[in-house]
Amino acid sequence: PYDAIVALGGGSTIDTAKAANLYSCYPPNNFYDYVNPPLGKGLPVPGPLTPLIAIPTTAGTGSETTGVAIFDDTPTKSKTGIAHRRLKATLGIVDPDNIRSLTPSVAKYSGIDVLCHAMESYTAIPYNRRPSGKPPSPILRPAYQGSNPISDVWSIHALKECTEYLPRVVENLHSDEEARSKMCLAASSAGMGFGNAGVHLCHGMSYA
Repeated sequence: PYDAIVALGGGSTIDTAKAANLYSCYPPNNFYDYVNPPLGKGLPVPGPLTPLIAIPTTAGTGSETTGVAIFDDTPTKSKTGIAHRRLKATLGIVDPDNIRSLTPSVAKYSGIDVLCHAMESYTAIPYNRRPSGKPPSPILRPAYQGSNPISDVWSIHALKECTEYLPRVVENLHSDEEARSKMCLAASSAGMGFGNAGVHLCHGMSYA
């Protein structure tokens, strides 16, 4: 019914748009059919989705680059999500002016999310040492593969940018366009890193 979906906001807004896109295109028999195990069945996305344009207003989650939609499940009081490559945005528009109005606190904690994404994906279990081994079919391959040479490139880049520009963006968010630009790029880079490799302890604690 729609030509495209536009998600304008932070990671939660973009992830909500991903889920809404999936559920409107392929309504499941049960809400939890697409949700990751053990809470749901983790069924694969049946086919193409409506084009999604993601426009982040924080330099944090990197959701404009990932194939996951994370949410808090109120009935079970748990944090879970939906993961599939078809959830990825068709286009991401990352503009440093969109984060100019953030408060220093939001800029700081969003930036720490970037830092955690980069660190965790870089230090994740390598792709060739996954305990579950290789899946029997490519369609069953999980969204998170473990650290690998490609995700390492993105993660290392994000780590370097955070080291230099996160303090600057917190101190001079409104006037330091270079710092805003670099942190926006770091968020997207870390998203491409962890969106392929995955995360571990820091994010795992939020699921506990």
